[in-house]
Amino acid sequence: MTYQTLPRPFWSLRPTLSHLSLNLSVAAYIFCALNLGFWARAVDALYGNPLRIIVFGIAVFALIVMVLELFGPGRLQKPVAAILIMIAASASYFERSFGVLIDREMIRNIFETTQTEAQHLMTSDAVLQVAVFGVLPALLVFWPNVVRVRNWHHLWRWPLGVGLSLAIVVGGVFPDYKTYSAAFRERRDVMGSLQPIASIRALIKYSEQQIASAEVVVRPVGADAEQGSFLAQVSKPVLMVVFVGETLRAQNFGLNGYSRDTTPGLAARNVINFIDVAACGTSTSVSLPCMFSRLPEAEFTREKALSQENLLDVLTHAAFQLEWVDNNTGDMGVAERLGWSYVDKTLDPEACKGECTDEILLPVIAQTLARITANTVLFLHMNGNHGPAYFLRYPEARAIFQPDCRTAQFSDCEAADIVNAYDNAVLETDFVLSKAIDMLAAADNVLPAMIFLSDHGESLGENGLYLHAAPRFMAPEEQTKVPMVMWLGDTFRSAMALDDTCLQGAARQSVSHDNLFHTMLGLLNIETVARDPALDIASPCHVTPKAS
Repeated sequence: MTYQTLPRPFWSLRPTLSHLSLNLSVAAYIFCALNLGFWARAVDALYGNPLRIIVFGIAVFALIVMVLELFGPGRLQKPVAAILIMIAASASYFERSFGVLIDREMIRNIFETTQTEAQHLMTSDAVLQVAVFGVLPALLVFWPNVVRVRNWHHLWRWPLGVGLSLAIVVGGVFPDYKTYSAAFRERRDVMGSLQPIASIRALIKYSEQQIASAEVVVRPVGADAEQGSFLAQVSKPVLMVVFVGETLRAQNFGLNGYSRDTTPGLAARNVINFIDVAACGTSTSVSLPCMFSRLPEAEFTREKALSQENLLDVLTHAAFQLEWVDNNTGDMGVAERLGWSYVDKTLDPEACKGECTDEILLPVIAQTLARITANTVLFLHMNGNHGPAYFLRYPEARAIFQPDCRTAQFSDCEAADIVNAYDNAVLETDFVLSKAIDMLAAADNVLPAMIFLSDHGESLGENGLYLHAAPRFMAPEEQTKVPMVMWLGDTFRSAMALDDTCLQGAARQSVSHDNLFHTMLGLLNIETVARDPALDIASPCHVTPKAS
């Protein structure tokens, strides 16, 4: 009798590896396949010196092995290796696709993003590439049989594996440390792109900051704030509307000289346009706390900002009524003591057929005008030009620039189509701001004023970068230069004794987010030691009443 030998199932063909062999295999995959951006930067930073690059490569390979050894002793090896592959593959995808590096603030953005935002980034291309380069290799880690040493052997094997790896890292870098240090001090993006090391480091720094900020005790700022002589004499309540813009860069703002007229509505109204404005961050989670803090950018840290009151608190001390309405991802802690709310979609169902466009904020202004009885500042956090789904920020009826990219997957669009979609979103901001000005100008029951200031800019493919949140040290001007517009109603300007010509002149000077805190207090004639006249754009523009 003959027996037919059946083919062995795939899983039964599992190879047998040692603990070290599996770590070397995983490190080799991460080293070669998931760090292409790192190697391009490293080769450029080391000026193409072959020997130096080879030695540095050996040190980097040993560093990845060391991480695998450190976090994956014994039976933790496979799950840790799989997780590190997934982290490196995900970071590698976003770096290749958008030029994004994973640092502490990017980790913050990941944790604080909304489900809607996350869906825009998880395109079919992202899912496919992370599945092929991340999920599949991570699953393959569990395929081999690994020969495990007895438990007591781990007492010497684990520290030995970590120590030997570290020795190779030090031995490769230390003899020429001066050269490597000088090269990477100038190019911090090199080590900032090494995966999964950079992501692990960013997660640790984010965790440290979260722990530190959880223990913060808030210190009062501007508790002495009171109404100045102009404000004390007004016969109607003041209404200041502050539009907190989102991801709108100065380079595509028509009033700043852009080749396209993306701000026709504002151009037709008597606005004060600031032509050179610097943002203090490249992401909402940094810029919002910074721009509303009394701290200048040079002194700003999240911990410091959270440990003291901000502009909203000072306005409250001066007996202003405040409201923060959000059409974005939240207040980032700015309005925590005030309280804030998301937009009510029922106010304008037409503006919220999908995601709400910023037109939904106009009924909020109408409601405020209808019920106002006291001096009020209304903060409206826009969705603006938040990418990559720019096409969702405006209705198709106002999509002037064509063809526009109608997907969040940039690889499916021409570069010009991405810019068209972005510019259509700028037009939508112009439309909303213009309508808001008209509503305020027509109101006879308030002294109206409006400020628009974007939190940060956006890269649209320049130097291979897309979106925003680039580390501040390497952020291009497309992400750090933002538009700022001010509109002051005639009755407001007269009541606050403000000289329009002076303000127009001030708008031609270089300013930054540092000026917002102090300028708001100056415009509203709020007196407090917290206001720095040197940073108050309005300070020299108050007209001294003539003696009668």
